[in-house]
Amino acid sequence: MGHYLRQFICSFLLAIAAAGAAADTVDARAYIDRAIDLIESGDYSLARTYLAPALIDPRLHPAERSRAYYLRGYSYYADGLPVSASKDYSRALEFNPDNAPALVGLGDLYHRGDGVDEDPELAFALFERAQAQDHPDADLFIGFALLQGRGVDQDVDRAREILTEAAEGGSAQAMLYLGRSYREGFAETPDPALARQWIERAAEEGSAEATATLGYMLYKGEFGEPDHAAAVRLFESASAEGSSSADVALGHMYLVGDGVPTDPTLARELLERAAQAGDLAGALSLGHIYEAGIGVEQNLALAESWYRKGAHAGFGQAQLRLFYLLLSRGEDADAVHWIAKAAEQNLPQAQNDYAWLLSTSHLEDLRDGELALTYAEKAVAQVESAAYLDTLAAAYAELGRFADAIRIQEQALALVSEAGTDEATALAEHLAAYRAGEPWRE
Repeated sequence: MGHYLRQFICSFLLAIAAAGAAADTVDARAYIDRAIDLIESGDYSLARTYLAPALIDPRLHPAERSRAYYLRGYSYYADGLPVSASKDYSRALEFNPDNAPALVGLGDLYHRGDGVDEDPELAFALFERAQAQDHPDADLFIGFALLQGRGVDQDVDRAREILTEAAEGGSAQAMLYLGRSYREGFAETPDPALARQWIERAAEEGSAEATATLGYMLYKGEFGEPDHAAAVRLFESASAEGSSSADVALGHMYLVGDGVPTDPTLARELLERAAQAGDLAGALSLGHIYEAGIGVEQNLALAESWYRKGAHAGFGQAQLRLFYLLLSRGEDADAVHWIAKAAEQNLPQAQNDYAWLLSTSHLEDLRDGELALTYAEKAVAQVESAAYLDTLAAAYAELGRFADAIRIQEQALALVSEAGTDEATALAEHLAAYRAGEPWRE
């Protein structure tokens, strides 16, 4: 053996021994326990400092390493760093696929599209795996998914079964969701009294969102006549407790002077607070303020940034607003990307506008008659208006099915109450084109 080779081996063995000695000085389990204390006290950065050496300690059992990765992921999530959180949750599952908190944490990110691409189906699958481990939050997420029909077929009755059990166990969030299940939009026959009973119980348990929901129900008159004064009091109470939805509701009211004095500055402050907290409705409204210049100087760059925040999180209304903004600037490719995303959200306006673009664009590469017909039919199935029938006729015309285009366009014209209006004139022009065997182009 050569002198240099012996020297290298000796140095290598010494390094291994030194690393082992250093590892012996680190009590990984004690560091993890210390990190838990720091997370509970809100010192997330220092918690990660304690977790770092524990994560690389070779003596840790895979389940312990999985737990450490989950804890660091949670610290990232609590610090507003969802991308890093998703990576650590995934690492946690590599070491222990049955780590229920990591399954729920990652499922929540995919459910909301926070730090990862929104994927409700994957989220539901993760929640089901966590439920198999008897994680209590999994039932809550599954109940909510069944109630909303996100990632799974909507099943309100099954959702109520799951949520009732969680609510009776003391979960304020389950009480809130259960109350919502009896409101219009979820219940075939709404039961405002029962909805109120559960939502008030959630509010009594300290749920600021439940307080905000009660305010909204009073505002909309779900218990009888609308009571804006009582709604404002509840919104203000919920806002003081940190409810971003209450901030959005108050922001809208101050923006237009609905039950309160008009105050664009206060409205913007409330909406900014909601948006900064991650409320996508707040981000959408803030984008509108800057796009329209309401109480501020118009700033389309800021408007776009707020729309993009909501759009990237999978919020259909933000995707739709971003489409309009980009289209007005001639950024067709990016605009088409976002209107396609919005149309997937089952928004009739987005489906209609996407179908119109696919049917009538002067750019041949953008036109797609079959896809246009698919989305136009979906939009009309939800809203049979003259404008949506106009789009459906345009899709038929793009496919060369002029008899169908003429028939549908005549139905659209029959829905227009006043002849000679701009809408009636436009519809008649489109009909004339179809009778001449020509598709409509814009």
